Amino acid sequence: MSLELTEIVKDFIATKLLSKVELDFLESELWETLEHIDEITSLTSAPIDISKELKLKDGSSWHLCCAVILDAARPQKNSRSEKLKKLIEKFSLH
Repeated sequence: MSLELTEIVKDFIATKLLSKVELDFLESELWETLEHIDEITSLTSAPIDISKELKLKDGSSWHLCCAVILDAARPQKNSRSEKLKKLIEKFSLH
């Protein structure tokens, strides 16, 4: 997980706005995570205040925060956050 991802998530929490470049960056970070989830051994948890602000459970990962932000900013037919939650369960990454 990159420092930039955490800063972008924090910026979104503060302003509810992100630029196209920032959203594209989050998309690429999430894509990398989804593509290589079977190689990941753990995910870093976001602070409780960040999780609560995004209506996630305490201990939710930064990547799940990223997925929730993308679902809000760039909705798709299939929820990114739901897909990631299922993969986190499947690969026991909580």
